[in-house]
Amino acid sequence: MVENENTAIVRRWFEEVWNQRRLATIDELLAPEAVAHDLGGPGASTRGPAAFRAAAEQLHTAFGEMHFVVDDIFGVEDRVAVRLTATLKNTGPLGPLQPTGQTVKVPIMCMVRLREGKLIEGYNQWDVASALRAANAPASQATLF
Repeated sequence: MVENENTAIVRRWFEEVWNQRRLATIDELLAPEAVAHDLGGPGASTRGPAAFRAAAEQLHTAFGEMHFVVDDIFGVEDRVAVRLTATLKNTGPLGPLQPTGQTVKVPIMCMVRLREGKLIEGYNQWDVASALRAANAPASQATLF
C-alpha cells in the first residue's frame, strides 16, 4: 500500500503517542483547536493539546503496558481512516480503581481530519467497555475520563 503524507502522519501519531509514549508528539502534531471526539468513550471528548495530553497521561498510567497495531489505514484529501487493535494491560490506577493486571485486546476505528500536517479532528469508536472491565470499573461507568 502506498502511504500519502496524511496517512504517514496518522501512523506516526499512533506509534509515537501511544506505543512510544512520546507526549511531545502531541504538541507537534495536534492543532491548538483540535477535537478528539469520544476519546474516552461516548461523550468523553477532548479539545486542544493540553486536554489530550491529560487524557493520554491518564490512559498511560492506567494501562502501563499498551501497544497499538495499525490494521488498515487509508486517506483521501484531508481525511484518514484507520482501524487498529490495541492491547492494553491494566497496570496502574484508573481514577480510584486499583490495577487488576488484566490484559484486553480492543478494536478501534478512527476517522481523522488534518490541516497543514496537523490533526484537527478525530472521531473515535472503540470498545471502551472492555477496557473498563479490565480495570474492574463499575457497570454504571461508561467512559474512561
